[in-house]
Amino acid sequence: MADWWEKQWNGALDVLYPRWCAGCGRWDEDLCESCQAQFPRWRRVENQLPYLTEVNADEGPDTSPFPVSALAVYEGQVARAIVRWKNVRDRRLDRAFHSLLVRRPPLALPALRRPCVVVPAPSARKRVRDGRFVAGVIAEALSQVYEGQAVAILHRKAGWGIRGSRNLGALSRGRGGHAARLDARGRKARGIAVADVNLHGIDVILVDDVVTTGATLAGASRAVKSRGGRVVGAFVLAAAKDPRVIHVTGHTVT
Repeated sequence: MADWWEKQWNGALDVLYPRWCAGCGRWDEDLCESCQAQFPRWRRVENQLPYLTEVNADEGPDTSPFPVSALAVYEGQVARAIVRWKNVRDRRLDRAFHSLLVRRPPLALPALRRPCVVVPAPSARKRVRDGRFVAGVIAEALSQVYEGQAVAILHRKAGWGIRGSRNLGALSRGRGGHAARLDARGRKARGIAVADVNLHGIDVILVDDVVTTGATLAGASRAVKSRGGRVVGAFVLAAAKDPRVIHVTGHTVT
């Protein structure tokens, strides 16, 4: 009987609030099977994140302080789906992404100890108030996968962030545009603070929707460490292509 009422209720919602796939626009879908297939499996991406690269003084390979994994590349249907999810308050889309995340086979985190917490990257206060805290949904899903607790303890300091960088637009259009954008990301990372909590002896998994340079994850990691926590890994829905790869007049240089 409960299933019957749920179907009737969902049918009524579809009439009152029509839905279409966030990734491709297919009618009567939240996130269609074709678009879900664009998030196939977790893959390691930390080597393409400049703000998480630690240079080895002994001329060995550069390393990252913790593994970072993404389900997809941030382009096409993936990018459209994530952008729509972030910009609308849609509980059905929340459930679609939550379901997708818990169904993907988890990656092993050899360094993980219990107890652990899953911490979402900070978001704008207005976004949280409006019910568009997508990193929080990701944290809830992965807390089920890794048998931890999702806790939103990170926030942005007032006056910090990319928008606070004066004349950034002009710089980005000039010869120093690439460096300016990376510098702005670094400023964004320094503007992350953590609540007054004790994380000593607790392992932390960081999550976010998209990673570009790793600046937000680096800033979140520093904030967690300041309270005694240990970051053992990070997960994002999608990773942008390596920002250090620049396309100039048809050629690619790094």
